[in-house]
Amino acid sequence: MGALRLAILGAGSVRCSPAVMASLATYYGERPIEVRLYDADEERLDLFDRFGRLCFKETGSEHSLMATMSPGEALEEADLVLMQVGENCALKYLRRNPGATDDSAAQDAVVQAVIRLGRMVPPRARVLSLLPADVELGMEAYYRLDWPRTLTPVERRSMAFQILRWLNDEEYVFGLLDENERSPLKVWLDDPTTAELITG
Repeated sequence: MGALRLAILGAGSVRCSPAVMASLATYYGERPIEVRLYDADEERLDLFDRFGRLCFKETGSEHSLMATMSPGEALEEADLVLMQVGENCALKYLRRNPGATDDSAAQDAVVQAVIRLGRMVPPRARVLSLLPADVELGMEAYYRLDWPRTLTPVERRSMAFQILRWLNDEEYVFGLLDENERSPLKVWLDDPTTAELITG
């Protein structure tokens, strides 16, 4: 059997991606995973691509990693999909100016982007939403986890700087890797029934 193909939509999420990358880096399933990162924000996509590679290197993971600004390329023949699209990715995907959008319009953009991206998901792919419960994917069936926790505004603003400290070897990433050793994502990869099943 070949590698599992996992598409992460909204890979630039500062709430989700640190925990997701640390979880995948410490996941040793029956098959390696081909991780495909998609985000509409090129700078964030690059940041989390480099961060994912750091995590995989530190754990000796055999998973492969690629980053793309094409959702179609990320989703091509995907077996698994993580939906973690945030406001920044959604607004850029919909070609709206993040700086000129109020909170309500930004939340609406997330819903619109998620539904559009969801239409591109291969029918056989198993989908896991890491989005808030009020963001429905518009799909017949998918799984949902209330994880990782919501960041405080201060944590949210400082997360990119923390990642840069890890990337620049100013701090070790081992604490984050240890923290996600038993993450709900890893449990779901082995047993999808551990997440909430949402049916339309």
